[in-house]
Amino acid sequence: MKRKIFFFGFGLLVLTLFVRFELFQSQKDDIFFKIDKSIDIFGKIYKEVLLNYVDEVDPEKFMRAGIKGMLSELDPYTVFIDEKHREDVDALTTGKYGGIGVSISKFDDQIVITKVLKSYPADMAGIKVGDVIIEIDDIPTKDKSLDEVRTYMIGKPGTPIKLKISREGIENILTFEITRAEIEVKNITYYDFIDDGIAYIKLERFSRNAGEELRKAIKNLQTRGEIKGLILDLRDNPGGLLDAAVDVVEKFVPEGSLIVSTRGRKPDALRNYYSNEKPILPDIPLCVIVNNSSASASEIVAGAIQDLDRGVIIGTKTFGKGLVQTISYLSYNTFLKITTAKYYTPSGRCIQEIDYFHKPDGVFISKPDSEQKVYKTKNGRIVYAQGGIMPDTVVPETKRSDFVESLAQKRLFFKFANLFAIRYKTLPENFKIDEQILEQFKKFVEKNNFAFRDSFEINLEKAVAYAKKQGYQNGYLETIEFTLNKVKTQKIDYFNLYRDEIARELMREILARYKYEDELIAWGLSNDVQVKIAIAILKEKKTYNSILSLK
Repeated sequence: MKRKIFFFGFGLLVLTLFVRFELFQSQKDDIFFKIDKSIDIFGKIYKEVLLNYVDEVDPEKFMRAGIKGMLSELDPYTVFIDEKHREDVDALTTGKYGGIGVSISKFDDQIVITKVLKSYPADMAGIKVGDVIIEIDDIPTKDKSLDEVRTYMIGKPGTPIKLKISREGIENILTFEITRAEIEVKNITYYDFIDDGIAYIKLERFSRNAGEELRKAIKNLQTRGEIKGLILDLRDNPGGLLDAAVDVVEKFVPEGSLIVSTRGRKPDALRNYYSNEKPILPDIPLCVIVNNSSASASEIVAGAIQDLDRGVIIGTKTFGKGLVQTISYLSYNTFLKITTAKYYTPSGRCIQEIDYFHKPDGVFISKPDSEQKVYKTKNGRIVYAQGGIMPDTVVPETKRSDFVESLAQKRLFFKFANLFAIRYKTLPENFKIDEQILEQFKKFVEKNNFAFRDSFEINLEKAVAYAKKQGYQNGYLETIEFTLNKVKTQKIDYFNLYRDEIARELMREILARYKYEDELIAWGLSNDVQVKIAIAILKEKKTYNSILSLK
């Protein structure tokens, strides 16, 4: 009887395994059938269009348009990288690229130099912030996208590049023949003691060497004095490599601490990242400053520091990018940067803000997500998975007034600083924005026919239009029109009202023509409200411990 039961049970087990295998195999075969079928249809459409469409179609551009359309159904971080952007991959993965050492932006259809790196080819050649690039190797930049111009600028170290430059205040076009060099991407752009024992480190990005740069910066600071507290500034840091973020956190948390986890479809996407080294600063009070432009790897760092109660997070809520990308080599020097996982903080939070995976009529197979929203840190503090890292202490950033923002958008500070730099070759040691410079700027603004209407006046005009449309009676319309006319006739002296703010913006732009990036950061710290509050928290042990629920 027992033998019969055994053979029956064994047979049932074999049958179950066989059915499961067949089911798995049929599902697997179904997937491959769908892939083969879709590729076959796509290929035939592609070939049919190229051979028979009424106008001739570029095969390469058409294929890449198809790739772009296909990937647009996913998330914005899954992108095709062509051979022209190979250097972008190298800059991220190696921390180096071939170029001349400048940053560029596009203003009013002009390609403008916005940053010149110290001691690199552009700096040595005499290129300045505010210069407008007219041509690159005899190729006009007009009507070219910023992305296209960047591809012209980048190349192998040792190769020549010729730039034609237009500079404010100089009639003739300037020509620069420069040799590209290996540009090292700096992760840390500034570090120093900024108060009694309080160190400050500005971490701009997370390329391959971020952790090593941080270690060197801390060691250098320790040779200059005792570190009683540290501010790690991650504002406007868009992120970078996951491993680099882990390497940064390792400098502060106990060895063996879970820093971040990743979870995806494939088994190899399920990974836990632990600290594998002894921290350099295991006990020093720590403040991490973040804002809405702190994303990805920045959020890994902030989330780990917060969940492990290793430091206080201050500033504003972070961007909310909890997706992990892997760069895969395709062929012909092209790559696919593809989202392969989501990352989770030590408490288990996925802080992805936007749900790209449940769009109506999207391409994804719907699967229920966890409804858990509340989590706890190491010390039992409650934190939330609500998109981004919410600081322990929210400190809003100082925002420009509407008037000053309008001046900045018209690039009037930028243009005035260019003219100022032509007129004055050097700045005095104790340079400041005085009444004479403010008056010069005011005349410059008036000469450029700058007109400003504040939001109060604009909204009153909208209210008048709405009241007329709705046929308001009983004096409502007359009252609004009376107020609007009063606002228009009694103009506010905005230059006087926002004098100090205008002076700060002018100072920043003018200094950018004479100083390097680290010097500008140092100057900006003196008026930085978030940094001042971080210093106060670090110096007040009771407040610091209370925020982190430390005894």
